[in-house]
Amino acid sequence: MESNTSNSNFNVALNDPSPGHHHIHHSALDNMLNEELVDAQDAAIARAEEAEVAAATITGQQQNQQGDGSYFVPKGIQSEYDGEAVSRSVLRPPLHSAPPSYEEGIGHRLRCHAKLMRHRDRDTKVTNVELFFDLVFVYAISSISHTMEEDLRWEVILEMLLVTLAVWWAWVFSAWAFNWFNPDSYLVRLLLLALMLISLVMSAVISDAFHDHSLLFAGMYVLIQVGRNVAAVIALHKHKLQCNFLRLMAWFTFTGVLWIVGGAFGGVARNVLWTIAIVLEYISPALGFYTPGLGKSKSTDWDIHGGHLAERCSLFIIIALGESIVVSGDTFKEVIFTTTGCAMFFVSFSGAAAMWWIYFHTAWNEAIEYVEQSDDPGKMGRLAYTYIHVIMVVGIVWCAVADRLSMMHPHMVPHHEGHEIDVAIMIGGPALFVLGHALFRRTFSSRLPKAHLVTIIAFLCATPIGLFLPLWATALTTTALLLCLGFYESYFRCHILPGLHRHHSET
Repeated sequence: MESNTSNSNFNVALNDPSPGHHHIHHSALDNMLNEELVDAQDAAIARAEEAEVAAATITGQQQNQQGDGSYFVPKGIQSEYDGEAVSRSVLRPPLHSAPPSYEEGIGHRLRCHAKLMRHRDRDTKVTNVELFFDLVFVYAISSISHTMEEDLRWEVILEMLLVTLAVWWAWVFSAWAFNWFNPDSYLVRLLLLALMLISLVMSAVISDAFHDHSLLFAGMYVLIQVGRNVAAVIALHKHKLQCNFLRLMAWFTFTGVLWIVGGAFGGVARNVLWTIAIVLEYISPALGFYTPGLGKSKSTDWDIHGGHLAERCSLFIIIALGESIVVSGDTFKEVIFTTTGCAMFFVSFSGAAAMWWIYFHTAWNEAIEYVEQSDDPGKMGRLAYTYIHVIMVVGIVWCAVADRLSMMHPHMVPHHEGHEIDVAIMIGGPALFVLGHALFRRTFSSRLPKAHLVTIIAFLCATPIGLFLPLWATALTTTALLLCLGFYESYFRCHILPGLHRHHSET
């Protein structure tokens, strides 16, 4: 039996212990190669094809198939893969005389030569271009808090809550996407900059999102979500992640229609359609982005690097806390000559510092380690970072609004002035932050932390009392509770936990 050598496939794998036999194990992760590996492989493939043609010409058609179904690699070519430079890499088999990567499609060729994909073992740090991208959302968060400060009504609070959910959703899905894509690639950078520009336009019209610029806000939001997923689907041609992004594209296209139609109609129709759209978008991950014809994805399909996503979300917490600092500093200029205003400035700063301490000093590193060691990092990333972090972000934004209230009107008694909504913001902000952090802690521990539950109960008890107290007293109370929680968490981890570990080790 004869077989044409020029039509045979090469299967090479360096980790096969048997000498002289190399097998290929082609998986999606093999696409994530750096430029040096791609160049080395393409050169070796070209030499392999030349050797095939030469061998066929000199010796005629020869059978080179082994008993185990693999193919023998010519000695001169095999030596190309014995060095350290391409250790444990995979040679894509040439099909006929065409470049082998064409067999995989343009997406594969694009991913390799444009270095679109992150190297899963090394490229996990947050890059400068990602930080640059985040600057737009500093402006978005600032626009949300300023809109609430200028017209603090229940209607405005609900409107800005919906906008906050949309802004977070646009940002966090970008963070997920660039968990796989390499921001050092020129094409990925261009995509990031394009998304940044669109996000800047969206952020600029946040204050009028429910007025004259409804359609523009909706259009920019939809363009961010749909445009990013379209680009991902093209780049991930025949990649295992492509189906996931196809589902995302289908969902955001459907909800995008609701956003656009709502923005065009305005009024009550806009509010209803936008609410339906944001609810559908938020439940879609829990439903596995089920799409007719594509089914639904499992959390294990979203193989993320937990440390990168955790760092990205922690940086967004910094962005939100930064707004509290900016508001405090900006308001301080207006109250610098009043004793109570200056005192509230220090109270506001202490509250922001306490929230930073609670988040970063007590549980941040533990969460990163837990996600990275998890058997299902996609599930942990979806619950702990995609869903729960937005609760903390909303709470911090409300705290920024509360800081300005306490500094500008420290002696106002809400019940006397008919401003009960001020108490809701001043106590609701810290309470939401603590609730979000408690749920965050719960994702990598066996139960809700008791100290957080006690603090939340204390906030609830302070609400009716705060109606009859001046705002400075309410601000002082909420900040004191946050400081106590931060102190307890630090003491608990420094003294109680080590003692418990020693006790268990002795018994």
